[in-house]
Amino acid sequence: MADIMLHTSEGTGVTCVSNAFIDNFMKDANGEFVKIYLYLLRSLNKDGYEFSISQLADCLDHTEKDVLRAFTYWEKVGLLRLEYNDLNELSGIYFVDVQGHDRLGKVPAPSSSPAAPLPIENTFVKPNYTPDELQAFQSDSEVSDLLFCTQTYIGRPLSSTETSTILFWFEGLHMNIDLIQYLIESSIDNGHKSFHYMNKTALNWTESGITTVDQARTTSKSHLAIVYAVKKSMGISGRDLIPTELEYVDKWANKYRFSKDIITEACKRTILATNKPQFSYADSILTGWNNSSVKNMDDISKLDEQFIAASTAKLAATNSRSTSSATPARAKASNNKFNKFSQRDIDYDALFEKKISSN
Repeated sequence: MADIMLHTSEGTGVTCVSNAFIDNFMKDANGEFVKIYLYLLRSLNKDGYEFSISQLADCLDHTEKDVLRAFTYWEKVGLLRLEYNDLNELSGIYFVDVQGHDRLGKVPAPSSSPAAPLPIENTFVKPNYTPDELQAFQSDSEVSDLLFCTQTYIGRPLSSTETSTILFWFEGLHMNIDLIQYLIESSIDNGHKSFHYMNKTALNWTESGITTVDQARTTSKSHLAIVYAVKKSMGISGRDLIPTELEYVDKWANKYRFSKDIITEACKRTILATNKPQFSYADSILTGWNNSSVKNMDDISKLDEQFIAASTAKLAATNSRSTSSATPARAKASNNKFNKFSQRDIDYDALFEKKISSN
């Protein structure tokens, strides 16, 4: 197969995207968030361009809430810094140098830019360790014992990616050896052998401030209680939840921070609507509630009341239009010129008999 050359014509405008963004950030981000970030980069290169959230939302066919959600995400991972005025209104967006992140993904404070009123959240990006770095880590007896115990527990040698993930927990997330061992053991005991799943759990624990095995054990019990409640509400028995279903539960409990009551309410409504445990349907309900800032069952009741009121008003408007459109039709029929003549009753049978007798 011939080589393919990538090229463009001379003199066109260009928006540069850092390789570090593509390699380290783009693959983990929602596709719509990536589109918004790229459009921000494009807008940055427009001289005299008056940027607004509403303009961006219209351009990409999003809502303003979608745009703000993307801004928050990119601030969280450290690529943007949102700046606010005295009225707490968004007044500026500072682009953090992607190349300026250290290999653990900590965001350095910019040397010359106005300080944001909200703190910048340091987040972590899993690094790609070199073979020399991996060798240096494993020379530490504590780390070496941890890797050996993990290999023994899973019953096979670790891949370089799995080794890097464990080292990331130890060095990047500052998890102690006991906590890492508990993470691996509890995950495998519950049927989750994927290091991708374990890494998500490790990140959730770090974000929640969990630093000890006791804290993790309490969180795990709470998670198991939610899983059990979901299974019961969905009518699932005789099997465990599959990984994709568990990812939904993790999303509802850890990302949306919904209580067990709210999650099970969505599951019950799913069964009533679909008559089967359709997790994607439940997710659509809970995502809608999350977008509406639902915090408790009272908030759900208020949304239900608003929905009923809106549906009733829509139905009344539809009926009103139907009635008004039918009235002119009846009036038109009564005014037809053929109806202005007096109608005569004719006995066609008598006429027929008269015709026969005359013959």
